[in-house]
Amino acid sequence: MRIAFISDIHSNLEALQAVLDDIKKERVKHIYCLGDIVGYGANPNEVIELLKKLNIPSVQGNHDFAVPDLKDFNKFNQYAQVALKFTQKVLKTENKEFLKNLPETNTLTTVGLTFFFAHGSPDDPHWEYIFPTTPEVRLKKFLEKYDVVVLGHTHIPFYKKFGRKLIMNPGSVGQPRDGIPEASYAIIDTEIMQIVNNRVEYDIDTAARKIITSKLPFYLGDRLHTGH
Repeated sequence: MRIAFISDIHSNLEALQAVLDDIKKERVKHIYCLGDIVGYGANPNEVIELLKKLNIPSVQGNHDFAVPDLKDFNKFNQYAQVALKFTQKVLKTENKEFLKNLPETNTLTTVGLTFFFAHGSPDDPHWEYIFPTTPEVRLKKFLEKYDVVVLGHTHIPFYKKFGRKLIMNPGSVGQPRDGIPEASYAIIDTEIMQIVNNRVEYDIDTAARKIITSKLPFYLGDRLHTGH
């Protein structure tokens, strides 16, 4: 079975559409989202409604958690705070409720494997960052209960295998931070436990221009071009 994982869309409609078009070319049975559907970008309603239309399950990211009531507002940097206020202002009521009702974590048992999904980590689903440099002893701890752990939040794709178990991050659809501006997602082939990280070109100019037109910080548009 081939499963696609997307994460950290951050209201970037152009990137999400390009990634979904690319996924259509793959022999994928399911798509799952690791949260941070909104924040930073200019099209939160359109992104949420596209995920709902396609019935793509998602867990709740820290931006998704914060937006409806501006919870944990002071934990965010100045650019994120401006984007949170913008997103809260423009979101439709039903889309705020959608974000509120997202689960913090999710599990899936299929083809003899148990998957665990969270935005941050199993210990702190909203806020903990698990990087490629996180000590292996900590990564192995997460795999004590599960065969595959899939996380988002860092915007940096990686995977590490420990025997037949693995932990992975598909990177960011809407705001990559690994120095590559193309949208990032990942596919796992459960038969051979192989991970492929795909990068997809999208209309960055349009996404960045929408950010500026929406009177969001210029920095949030500029960083899309650099992947940082």
